[in-house]
Amino acid sequence: MPTRTVAIDDLVREHATAVAYIADEPAPATALAEFTRQLAYAADRCNTAGIAGSDDLTTAVPLLLEGAVETDSAAKGKLLRRAAALLTVVPEMADEYRDMAG
Repeated sequence: MPTRTVAIDDLVREHATAVAYIADEPAPATALAEFTRQLAYAADRCNTAGIAGSDDLTTAVPLLLEGAVETDSAAKGKLLRRAAALLTVVPEMADEYRDMAG
């Protein structure tokens, strides 16, 4: 079975708006460094608000950063697929955060 290719830029694009909302940032991130900073802040805000999944966001940050510098394509793919799996909770977390703030 072929493994799915995950690109950092795609993950940032997919989740940046929701992460920026949770992190109370004026604009979604467009680069990895900014995205991981916002992601860490969003994780902290979700943890404080009692929203499940903040640990997943916290865990995704080093996986993304390590994946960005990994030179072995198999290892890079593994790191980024794991980060992508952890980030699947972002839309639901943003909805829950929106409901709490609304």
